[in-house]
Amino acid sequence: MEKHDKTLIASEKEMVEKQKKQEILYEFENIETRFGRNVRRLRRQQHLTQEDLADLCGFQQHYISDVELGKRNVSLRVVELLAKALRVDERELFL
Repeated sequence: MEKHDKTLIASEKEMVEKQKKQEILYEFENIETRFGRNVRRLRRQQHLTQEDLADLCGFQQHYISDVELGKRNVSLRVVELLAKALRVDERELFL
């Protein structure tokens, strides 16, 4: 086996290990953080600012910021409002 091939295989192994570590960290991440990350991702996909989303939901911008940072334990009513404002099914906020 050539040196280049060995280097490539080692690099691939490192990538696989890094991916495994990320998956493990994700599993232990709290639900508020995962939920917030999903809200941010969906908001950005729709080119909305935090202020835009807050206005659509009737919230303050800082509340949306706290949700996205995983600092809020939101109620089911808030989940429903965010999903409607983002035009997604509520389940998508948890995936």
